[in-house]
Amino acid sequence: MKLVAVRPILYRAHQYEVGDELPDSEMKQAWLDAGTAVMAEDEPAVNVPKATPLTAQPGQIGISNSGNEDDLAGRLPKTIEREAKAPSRSRKK
Repeated sequence: MKLVAVRPILYRAHQYEVGDELPDSEMKQAWLDAGTAVMAEDEPAVNVPKATPLTAQPGQIGISNSGNEDDLAGRLPKTIEREAKAPSRSRKK
């Protein structure tokens, strides 16, 4: 079992926020009596699957119907021909 803060507690120049584990000290009974801390059961660690962070590409794929330059929408679609070429390592002087 561990002692967990229910309210913010300043103790010995350290600010404990809600949910932080408190040190077992002479203040333990005072915190429990005041309702600023509770004894919590140790919970087994749960393995949470990690997601791969991804972001959407800006714009949308599309073709302008009117031919107006102001009506151009989106980005160019990804194709093999449009992939960036890796720069060559040799430099000509």
